[in-house]
Amino acid sequence: MTLLRSIRPAKDFRRRLLATLAIAFLTAGLAIITGVSPASATDRTTTGSAPPDASDCEALASLQLPEVTAISAEPVTTGTAEAEADLPVFCRVALTVQPSINIQVWLPTGSYNGRFQAVGGGGYAGTISYPAMATALRAGYATASTDTGHVETGEVGGSFALIGPGQLNWQLIEDFASRSLFQMTDKAQTLVAEFYGEPAEYSYWNGCSTGGRQGLMLAQRLPDAYDGVLAAAPAINWDRFIPAELWPQVVAQQELDGPIAQCKLDVATRAAVAECDPLDGVVDGVLEDPRQCDFDAGTLVGQETECGVFTEADARVVNATWEGAQATDGSRLWYGLVPGAPLEALAGPEPFVIAEHHQRYWIEQNPNFDWRTLDYAGFEENFRDSEKLFNDVIGTDDTDLSEFRSSGGKLLMWHGWNDQLIFPEGTIDYYERVLETNGGLHDVLSFARLFMAPGVEHCSGGVGPNQFDMFDSLVAWVERGGAPERITASLVTQDGQVARTRPLCLYPAVAVYNGEGNPDDAASFACEPAERGTRPE
Repeated sequence: MTLLRSIRPAKDFRRRLLATLAIAFLTAGLAIITGVSPASATDRTTTGSAPPDASDCEALASLQLPEVTAISAEPVTTGTAEAEADLPVFCRVALTVQPSINIQVWLPTGSYNGRFQAVGGGGYAGTISYPAMATALRAGYATASTDTGHVETGEVGGSFALIGPGQLNWQLIEDFASRSLFQMTDKAQTLVAEFYGEPAEYSYWNGCSTGGRQGLMLAQRLPDAYDGVLAAAPAINWDRFIPAELWPQVVAQQELDGPIAQCKLDVATRAAVAECDPLDGVVDGVLEDPRQCDFDAGTLVGQETECGVFTEADARVVNATWEGAQATDGSRLWYGLVPGAPLEALAGPEPFVIAEHHQRYWIEQNPNFDWRTLDYAGFEENFRDSEKLFNDVIGTDDTDLSEFRSSGGKLLMWHGWNDQLIFPEGTIDYYERVLETNGGLHDVLSFARLFMAPGVEHCSGGVGPNQFDMFDSLVAWVERGGAPERITASLVTQDGQVARTRPLCLYPAVAVYNGEGNPDDAASFACEPAERGTRPE
């Protein structure tokens, strides 16, 4: 990207970036697996000047930046900050942008590798992502994070969206959805240019969940700001998947007058895996492609469990959780969890707090609203209201990535099939629409790639091989042209031993066992074409 790779005076850089920011802001409307790169300070392109020192850091506090109401800068030499240890010496800049967007920018001194890595948040945000910033800093990156314009008050909640009954706080909603990201990018890249005397050679975004959505928001609306975007388990389609997360609770309330027993969820998951695991040729507790599993929980009716007999109503709740939210006419509103994924987060004793707050504060706009009053018709009405109210501001599902592509950007997405919070088929749905909009699979693979991770849960963990470095793959693609085709993932035991490796395949391919080699070795698997798309309704 010419904007960020050119070595130009900082003032000229800032002027051009602010022009881009203004256009993107108008477009927006006004209503983790944090990887590290092998890059080091030794491969930085420098002008031969001495590294910045404490006085250079403190001087940043005197900068006059648009819409900034407070700014401080201090060198950190103790090796610790915000409960993070083993940190290199860095300059810590804290700033507030109107009305209440808090941003932190950490600028390494002697260890700087010439690159910038912004990191994303999770849930409703409300905090600075210090652990992810620390990981980036240790790897030599200048890094930044934002609380997105509101401060979490002890509960991962969405009440910031409501001024009072019936009155949405559109300013804070937009700040959370996009404006804070544009402001953080502008301010951080300006500070990088001021501190080091030149822009970063490469700029990256790294985020999972809400952080994944944030990365895609930037690719869609600020397309020339980042050379590479890593969007893991992205919380895109926000206006639809968030209300859909409440669907299992609504069905349980209607069918059982309360939540389904936990042990019955476990029985259903084990039964689905037992039936469908052999379909991929290796019985290992992991469904390589859960779309091939059509297990019906109705086959469990009458079975004795530790928490009582499995009933027809229990089967309806489990099947509904897998099938996804439906309209009253039986058509699909959104996707469900796949067989094999843990069910308790969405179908357990209590609703997922983000989904419940979305109903209460964002849709009903009533702090006292009780979701248990929703029947199937009421759920559908609220689902459609959510689409109408929030798609434009936070849906983050614009499939026209032509400007990002033209700027030379690379987008790397991945999603765990066993994600228990964000429906993985929503990501496939978006990527398929990107293919349709941007010239088909061959053309899109030149700038945007998707990997699905069997057995991996939300952002990390799970029964499948769940340790891999997507960020390193993104850096290699951006800087050396090595587009990833397959990425080796490892399952590591508690004592640090690698128990299994498996290739993660470039969508739409899936890993297929050769029938002869060690099934715990990635070398025994080939990535072969598979059907595209999501499970049929």
